[in-house]
Amino acid sequence: MNTVLMKENFTLTEAKARLSEIINRLIYHKNNIMITKKGKRVAVIMPFETYQNLEKGQSKGLILAYKALEDIDKEVDEMCNLIYSEREREKSRKVLL
Repeated sequence: MNTVLMKENFTLTEAKARLSEIINRLIYHKNNIMITKKGKRVAVIMPFETYQNLEKGQSKGLILAYKALEDIDKEVDEMCNLIYSEREREKSRKVLL
């Protein structure tokens, strides 16, 4: 997933007063803008292209996750086998398999 870097922060009051300037920064400088209210992050304004790229990535999210985890069964099986073999070597307790 893409990480969106915040280049600038504005309070909500500042953003209202400088909206035209903020939009120009989005268009010409491709800056992502963080909006805060009473010191808390409440919104992000980003270029439309960035938003589109995030949307494209989200629509494939489950497919990408599936591909990333396609070998997980093999890894889990190997880990379980290692645990069981270590337990069998342990002589101080009986292990039921």
